[in-house]
Amino acid sequence: MDKVYTSGVGVSREIVSLPAPKILRLYDVETGEPVIHKNGRAAKIILSLDTAFVTSTEYLCVRGGEFELIIRQFIDIPNKLEVSTVIELRQLNTEIGLRRLRLDYGLDISAGNEYLGTAPWLVARHYDINQCYSNKDGFSAIITTKEQKLHYDVQLFSARYANTWSCLGQSCATSVTFDFSQNEHHSIFIHWKVRSEDCSVGLEISPVPFNFISSQNEHRARWNKLWEEHDVTINASDKPIELGIKYALFQLLQHGIGAYNHESGFISPARGLTSPYHSGATFFDTELHKCIFWAWNDPRVAKAFIDYRYHSMEKAIEFAKATGFFGARFPEASNDHGAENGPHYVLSYPDADIVREWSVDEVLHISADVCYSLYRYWSVTYDDAYMNTRGYKIVAECARFAASVFKWSDKKQAYVINSVMGPDEYHYHVDNSFFTNYLFRWCIKFALSLISYKCFPEISANEIKNWKTISENVYLPWMVIDGVSIPEEFDGYAILQDTELRNEKKHGPQFINEHERYSAEKLQNFTSKIIKQADVVLLMSLFPDDFSDEVKRVAFNFYEPRTVHESSLSYGPHAVLAADIGKIDVCADFISRASRYNLDFTPILNYNNGLHLSAYAGAWQGLVEGLAGLRVAEKRLYFRPRLPSDWDSYRFMLYFCGQRLMVSVLADGIIDIYCGGKKLATECCPDGRIYICGETNDFIR
Repeated sequence: MDKVYTSGVGVSREIVSLPAPKILRLYDVETGEPVIHKNGRAAKIILSLDTAFVTSTEYLCVRGGEFELIIRQFIDIPNKLEVSTVIELRQLNTEIGLRRLRLDYGLDISAGNEYLGTAPWLVARHYDINQCYSNKDGFSAIITTKEQKLHYDVQLFSARYANTWSCLGQSCATSVTFDFSQNEHHSIFIHWKVRSEDCSVGLEISPVPFNFISSQNEHRARWNKLWEEHDVTINASDKPIELGIKYALFQLLQHGIGAYNHESGFISPARGLTSPYHSGATFFDTELHKCIFWAWNDPRVAKAFIDYRYHSMEKAIEFAKATGFFGARFPEASNDHGAENGPHYVLSYPDADIVREWSVDEVLHISADVCYSLYRYWSVTYDDAYMNTRGYKIVAECARFAASVFKWSDKKQAYVINSVMGPDEYHYHVDNSFFTNYLFRWCIKFALSLISYKCFPEISANEIKNWKTISENVYLPWMVIDGVSIPEEFDGYAILQDTELRNEKKHGPQFINEHERYSAEKLQNFTSKIIKQADVVLLMSLFPDDFSDEVKRVAFNFYEPRTVHESSLSYGPHAVLAADIGKIDVCADFISRASRYNLDFTPILNYNNGLHLSAYAGAWQGLVEGLAGLRVAEKRLYFRPRLPSDWDSYRFMLYFCGQRLMVSVLADGIIDIYCGGKKLATECCPDGRIYICGETNDFIR
């Protein structure tokens, strides 16, 4: 839902939990006694990944009667705010006498602002029911949010039911009576949709008849097509990774479908299922994980992510000026307007502590991340038209910001960036984050490589000279480990006290003790070498050819045991780098942990924390860019395929230069590539690279 945001406490804008029709009450008609869950019969909820159906089954009882309640829901048509629900109710023990139950189904307005919602006085209701209209076919309501009105239609279809319509206090509902003396099994088909105020004409329910079977068939056909175009299959002897990668891919698909239809681009919140966590803002993981996933799967979606940044360029330029820089500074946490949306202070309850949040001020690398995602999109699509109209402008403004961030240091005799926070959020006020300095230097060099292009914005000779001087004299801290010089996390990191190594691998954060966990929760600045998430490892996964295998191996072996992996973003980059240095089974473990994050670590009964979509994209990157060794070099696609010891094979789909490829890895160094059902010839190089060759060269080069 675009533009359905409201203010939050501590942040300027926050995503709204939209109203969804639900069962408000189910009770006995004669006594009014509500049904309860039958002892020992837990509810069962199944997500069918192949068809995108959610089915819940509950076993209920009231006055000695036992009932089975089944609810099945699916989204009818992608890009339309419409959902269909089937509610079925069956009496299981008819021998005790037939019962009559009544179901109240509709909307309520209890959903509240969950940000800092542990304090009752901070909770604000998201929406109100402004008006309601009903007839024999359903009801229609206008839902009012702070910034707009939504027109909400609910249509019910059933052969046997009596109904009365009413507003029940803080809800709008219909009551349906199920008489089991007439039929032991009852079904209701419900169709609901949301329309913006601009699309609404009064409160009348749409007169267009709804065909449930046709809608269901269209839904199935669409998902069959989606799986044909994007499927990932891992044959691993029923290992958890098989389901994990399907689940991850499904959640990415259902999130990104139709994103390219948004005129002003598409903001991808940090968490799926519109979780209020992070208030609906988008962060750097969109550019470095989700955008790259979509560039290889459906570049139109990747372009929509970049378009969001393009359309918020003026906000980014204003933000840069307000903070003493030039060019475009994209915020660390960005809302749907493109404005900065991160809290400067975080309140904790019930102790009411106020903690300073420094990432808003000190995370600077987002603009370079945006530039990198554009570079990756271009390398997959060679969309010169987009670069001409929008891409070059993004690059120029990002480079201008990068250049303004660097300051000359007489002591270092180089350009430095002081008092920043890199992706590792356990250390702030640090000088010369290797990740930040390196990525900004790359951003400037990338812009310089494009200066001569016809559509690149005009840059003065003095500015070009300044960019060149800075890019050739950036300070990067290094340290020596086991006789090998590797990137130092930041200036002075090497002299910090060491931390206990995390050698025992498990799901979720690798805290050694409760003191570490408490310090992380309180946003304390760590004084040891402990790291929250991939930082140097992330950088090496972004630029794998910039570092030697020896440097990558020593860096991985040093940093990984000191990394807590408190962020789910940490797993994907570690998977890619592990594959690069030959730790194939370690790579597979990181892929499994990333793809199954919500299944194994985050309690699946409580999704308030949302779905970790970028972790899922990271799992895909670990599989395709890590294990399969996918790269683009000199406009040619190549692979370096590896197979974990307990996997039999794996397969994935890929988009490159207008063609969709199906890639199967059958063993180490053995790969089959198909395009349009035709197997493509491949060329093996001595270094293990496998290129596509033969008559397909025209589109690969």
